Amino acid sequence: MGIFRRSSAAPALALDPAAALADRLRAIAAHEAPEDALQPALQAILEATGAQAGALCLFDVRYGLLRLAAEVGISDQGCRALRSIRQDDARAWALPLQCLRDRRPYLIDAASGAHHVPPLVEAGAAMRSVACVPLCAGETPLGSLVLVARAPRALSEHDVEQLAGPLDEVVRMIETARRPRAGAAAPEPEFSGVVASLDGPRGEVAAGPPESASLAAKLAARSEEADRLRAALEAAGVERARLAGELEHARRAADRAELLTTSLAAAERETAELAAALERGESGGHERLQEAVEQARAAEAARAAAEAELASARTALADAEARSVALEAEGRRARAEIERLELAERDGRAERERMEKELAETRARFDELAAHGNAVEGEIGVLRETVAALRSELRTLAAERDRLLGAPGAPQAETERGPLAAEVEAEDAPAAAELAPIESPPAPAAPPRPAEPPPSAARPRAHGARRLVVVLDVDPVWEGAVIDGTEVTVVKPGSDVFARFVGVTPTRLVVNLAAPGALAAMGALRAAGVSGRFWGCLASPASDKALPLGMIEPTTRPLDPDAVLLVLGGYAPRGTRIVTAGADGDTLMSLRHALTRQGLSVSMAWDAKQAADLFEAVRPEVVVLDLELPPRHGYELVVRLAGSSPVPSAVLVYGEGDDTGAGFTAALRAAPRNGLVPRDRLLANVLGHSEVPPEARPQKVYALPQRR
Repeated sequence: MGIFRRSSAAPALALDPAAALADRLRAIAAHEAPEDALQPALQAILEATGAQAGALCLFDVRYGLLRLAAEVGISDQGCRALRSIRQDDARAWALPLQCLRDRRPYLIDAASGAHHVPPLVEAGAAMRSVACVPLCAGETPLGSLVLVARAPRALSEHDVEQLAGPLDEVVRMIETARRPRAGAAAPEPEFSGVVASLDGPRGEVAAGPPESASLAAKLAARSEEADRLRAALEAAGVERARLAGELEHARRAADRAELLTTSLAAAERETAELAAALERGESGGHERLQEAVEQARAAEAARAAAEAELASARTALADAEARSVALEAEGRRARAEIERLELAERDGRAERERMEKELAETRARFDELAAHGNAVEGEIGVLRETVAALRSELRTLAAERDRLLGAPGAPQAETERGPLAAEVEAEDAPAAAELAPIESPPAPAAPPRPAEPPPSAARPRAHGARRLVVVLDVDPVWEGAVIDGTEVTVVKPGSDVFARFVGVTPTRLVVNLAAPGALAAMGALRAAGVSGRFWGCLASPASDKALPLGMIEPTTRPLDPDAVLLVLGGYAPRGTRIVTAGADGDTLMSLRHALTRQGLSVSMAWDAKQAADLFEAVRPEVVVLDLELPPRHGYELVVRLAGSSPVPSAVLVYGEGDDTGAGFTAALRAAPRNGLVPRDRLLANVLGHSEVPPEARPQKVYALPQRR
């Protein structure tokens, strides 16, 4: 027996379950964004079939790769088995890909154990049957649907066959989601404007909840839907008025037909009377009879026409009444939907007001903190003046001591003064360094380049050097940077870059992404097991300044969500805000599923404009960016991220044949000059940042004043 069951108590005109599922899928497609429709569509399919778990996988024909895009009730191990299925991977569960290649569904009795099926559901829930159904648009393969029924439920061939019609709606959803997002909608301008006004240290928290943009978009969509329903209701009123006119016309025709019937009856009576008079032999009866017969014939013809018109009027009347009833039912549904949407809109407005109130409170709190910071800066200024006064007094005392020692002992006085002054200055140096304002060190004027090329391998730390910074670049000018207690060495990118790091443990590893092959060299180091963080920058040999980019991670196409999860393990604990940007819809949807399953907050952008808007609205902590965004917008977005505060960590997706060095060099030429900093300052700032993973950092605890 199939799981698509019909109730014996249902009326004869009950909607077919497959048709009902198709209607529900069409409603989901009409109310959800294309990339957000697959999850509720899968949920609707599970409810209709009675299956307890399921997954939707999308097929990338370029790489022969099946990616998990949506799932309900699938275990972690099942998600790993479905996340990336390749044609040539003998270790993967190949049945979802095989059903797509063969263009036929497969139904497996999982309880028999005859076929290998990974544990798609949590331990303790026995799988009874598994169905793999292909999703194709004509000859184009799009994906696979996986359904899991747990005991005592079981899927049948009839259940799979009844899905054929409804799955056409899912195919349309996938095709819609894959279309290019030209001019994608930006977040609500009101919220982004508020965020843009809060710069500096307050910009991190003043961004507000990341869901504000999606809430505003949903409110706008609901308003549009309410307007559409109101227009449909008005059109129904016009149609109802037209049907009422037709109904009145039919009633008048019926009244006319009744009058003609009465006239015909009178003519028949008169004919009968004339016939009786003729039999009695009355004079002139024959002429009167002939006239009466003619009148009767005319009346009979009129009656036939009236009866035909009456039948037509009755049919029109029945149709008009049925259409009127249908319009009244549609009007009631439309009014109910309008009321529901208006209620949801009121709830949304209330939520927006609450969020705006919280944002205002946050801004007030940060204004208070800023005022406190100004007061602290004033105290620091007073301390600086005190230190300056003490230094002046020290110089006066030293001069007086030299004068008392006398001219003959001037050299001796100088000798004695040296250690004392050095000792005092050494004691004052930490305080002076602590109180001195953070300023950009002067840029070195044309740093000398070595006559010979730098060594091909990273040098071990020199005797007495406390830190070693390795710069992955082709420009040796970095080695001219002067940082106290730090040695800087340059390593050229290349296929043998890992061999140059053998026996070397740098304190920081900085990469100039504009150098040829730099991104590929980072990937080679990661593949070889180098676990240190990469600090990215953009620098040109013609300039003594560089653009700092923050922490960078490389990954190649086709994007592997599991590899991204492994990379983000040290960057993104639960709740981290992430923005993914790329033109490949299948990849982004699969990556979003993998990230949200780990408890991360993910926003997707399909083009450079939408990504820039999300950067302002969400203020992400991590960005996953495909550099293939046309035309070279991915490189420009990396430069744009350099102006964020704080700069987010970035996972850069590139292809094996991409000339990333040329792309970053072109983006650097268009970068604003005010973002560039001297190279030694860039290295010093990198040394000042922590590489400790977020979960290992000590939590900040603030003592609040006790209320009396």
